[in-house]
Amino acid sequence: MKYVYKIHSGYDGFTPRRIKGRLEGGKTLRLGWKRYVDAVEIGDEIWVYFRGPHRFDNGVYIKGIAERILYDANEVLLRVQQFDENRPLTDKATSHKIAVVVAKRFEQVFVLPEELETAPVCDMTTAATSCASRLCGTCPTWKSLISVNRKILGSPERLRGKVDVFAPAFWVVPKRSFIYHGYRVIRKGIRRSTELFTRFKTGEKSLAYPLGLGMQRALVQAKTLDFDAIVPVPLSPDKKVAGEVDRTGLLAEELSLLLGVPVRHWLSLSEPISKRKLRTGLGFSAAEFEQRYAAALVTDAGLAGVQSILLVDDVCTEGSTLRVCATAIGAVNPHLSIVAVTAGQMVVRRAVLDEAPLLMP
Repeated sequence: MKYVYKIHSGYDGFTPRRIKGRLEGGKTLRLGWKRYVDAVEIGDEIWVYFRGPHRFDNGVYIKGIAERILYDANEVLLRVQQFDENRPLTDKATSHKIAVVVAKRFEQVFVLPEELETAPVCDMTTAATSCASRLCGTCPTWKSLISVNRKILGSPERLRGKVDVFAPAFWVVPKRSFIYHGYRVIRKGIRRSTELFTRFKTGEKSLAYPLGLGMQRALVQAKTLDFDAIVPVPLSPDKKVAGEVDRTGLLAEELSLLLGVPVRHWLSLSEPISKRKLRTGLGFSAAEFEQRYAAALVTDAGLAGVQSILLVDDVCTEGSTLRVCATAIGAVNPHLSIVAVTAGQMVVRRAVLDEAPLLMP
């Protein structure tokens, strides 16, 4: 659900130019929600519309998501994702439509009708320029992607018990997945997310935003949005030298913009590590790979000074890489809360509790 929260600057002098001063911790805005606070859910999108007698154009100056709901105080804590102190975030036509929606006097909260949002011209399946412009939120193509349903998500074999929460965004079907047995047909939304991830894996940087938006949605579903830092799994140094895209770093940066949490590169590798080469080429077991990876993984002392982190990787299969990273982080700070998020979860048997939702009926 999306809401518009109306602020009349003449009431307490809160104008767009004072947004930064009202943010708690530089990222959270406290909104009084006197009526129907029980209708709001964590993760709901909220646009803050300013109007009043001061010198600014009426319009939406803040966009964010509901991070916490304080029922006793009738307040919603808004995790601010985007704001501008000088001009509205919406164009004039949209601002005018919203002005009509919020015109009713003595009301502060309004549902934002979907038809007010103009769907972008989407080229996700080709050049992905609309993705690079971060227009996916209202895009029917992006909405057709099927998120991982936590009810059918099994814990990856090697990750079990190593993180507090694991939140993958989309299913990714490998070529030799068990799901193909018996000539079964996979649902279109899952085939599309698999293609999207494969293109991103081969260097299409513009797809970081739609994947990152899906990761944010996964965190909303897991009801966990508050972190001190975002820590990406490190890129192998040989890939960096070769000029390969740091996929995990790009996803971390997109999540930073969406969540208002800083990225901290507190993990690095002292030598080149390739899971494909070690596991497939040299026949390493999962435990042998983890031992090699752990020997090369370097942690930063900055991990000792925080209470919660979001550990980011591009994809999870069995969970070996995330397991090693979480173990190393825990050795630096045993009391740290670790939430792991990935753009994709490979469709392997232990990760799928029920195959039916992935298949065409």
